Amino acid sequence: MNWLAPALGYIAAVAVLGISGKLALRTLDWQDLVPWTAAAYFLTAAALVVTGQARLGWTTGTGWAIASAGLAVSALLLLYAALSAGEASKVVPVTAAYPAFTLALSAAFLSEHVSPARIAGTLLVVSGVVLVTAAR
Repeated sequence: MNWLAPALGYIAAVAVLGISGKLALRTLDWQDLVPWTAAAYFLTAAALVVTGQARLGWTTGTGWAIASAGLAVSALLLLYAALSAGEASKVVPVTAAYPAFTLALSAAFLSEHVSPARIAGTLLVVSGVVLVTAAR
């Protein structure tokens, strides 16, 4: 279970991102958050390359890495835009419904097994999103 600690860290970071992003958007437009985000990515990437933990070069998976990077940037921009227009307590749970899409796409493109338990769990996530966003 080497994935559990980073996954829990991701949950915590995304939870705090919803709050910190909304606080920043009290006085900034969502577009103003983009340069700060880019600076943080640049500094992180530079540190990884300098310490030898990452390398720049074209290999078999580089195309997928570029696609993933583009999707990560797009997702964050869309989150900022959504947070600028809506309540964090609604926006973040709605954006957290992506496991439903991941489940379907991983079955279709990665040939991963979709068990009834995974389907039930995904339905619970989507049901939770509906309940959170319907509550006033």
